[in-house]
Amino acid sequence: MSLFVLLTYFVASQAIGAQSPDGPEATTVYLTQEQALQNAFPEADTLWSEIWTPTPSQRKTVERRLGWRLAEPNFEIFQASLKEQHLGYAVITEQIGLYKPITFMVKVDSTGQNDGVWIMVYRESRGGEVKRQRFLTQYKGKKPTNPIRLNRDIIGVTGATLSVRALNGGVKRILTVIDVAYLQKQ
Repeated sequence: MSLFVLLTYFVASQAIGAQSPDGPEATTVYLTQEQALQNAFPEADTLWSEIWTPTPSQRKTVERRLGWRLAEPNFEIFQASLKEQHLGYAVITEQIGLYKPITFMVKVDSTGQNDGVWIMVYRESRGGEVKRQRFLTQYKGKKPTNPIRLNRDIIGVTGATLSVRALNGGVKRILTVIDVAYLQKQ
């Protein structure tokens, strides 16, 4: 074998190994559940959670609006109030980035608009820039009826395309779930 063939084989095997899902763990915990809820509802005097299990009709509505199936059988939805005034909803969710799940929290105000996104745990070796508030503020004010598309509605992060797509899908899913679970009833 020539030196060129050996060198090409070595470089290719290193590149494949660097992208392997079985490679070294790159988990970074940015926020605990308590910290994320404190960020979402800093002024709240009451905080509670409910498990929402969609009926078959509600599940069908959510899936039709999203264009894909819900994997979760139910959702834990946090709510908060201040002096009996409702402050909104928050859901902790996960979406697969390149190989591993990204855990994040989406806050939705009482009118159904996104009021914040916080990355709680990031497990990929690259693309961690999606945790920056400069990026995450792009979701603020989005409604379940708004498109949330990469490089049209949300400007992506170089090297984190799949992480951005995961966040886009997760935010859209939570906005739609809150709308169907709580806001369509009003």
